[in-house]
Amino acid sequence: MNNQTYFLSLVLSFLLLNSCTDKKDLSLHIYDKNGFIKLDGKFRNDQFVDTIYVYKEKDNDIYNDHFDTFIKIDSSNDRYFYGVEIVQEKNTNKLFSEGLYRFKKMKDPKKSYESKLKTGYFRFYNIDGSLHSKKLYRIKEDSSYVVEDIKEDN
Repeated sequence: MNNQTYFLSLVLSFLLLNSCTDKKDLSLHIYDKNGFIKLDGKFRNDQFVDTIYVYKEKDNDIYNDHFDTFIKIDSSNDRYFYGVEIVQEKNTNKLFSEGLYRFKKMKDPKKSYESKLKTGYFRFYNIDGSLHSKKLYRIKEDSSYVVEDIKEDN
């Protein structure tokens, strides 16, 4: 009986501790004005963590029916976090484009997502996987600017 009491108290302690623990990773869905899911992700404190899955902006957007878009969050500092956007063709998983975004850390996930700015190189690929073009972006204050636009010769 003593072992059963010990085991039961251990299980109850674990359940109590687990229920009191603050869940900081929250799955999050942001919807557009038409009620379609705009993105899915996990938001902790003041930034997204892991991967943000981005969906087409409008239901009749045929272009985005053929592509998957996601942003892999890869780093963070005092005021910002960064993620690489990858756009790939749905059926073949061939890379269409990739590039880095900077986001402001904010308590409001929607505002944090909407603060994204392009920085560094954004690359665009041909169907055969070769590089089509790339643009270099720099951030100044709250805007992102193209500072170099390179078209690849095919």
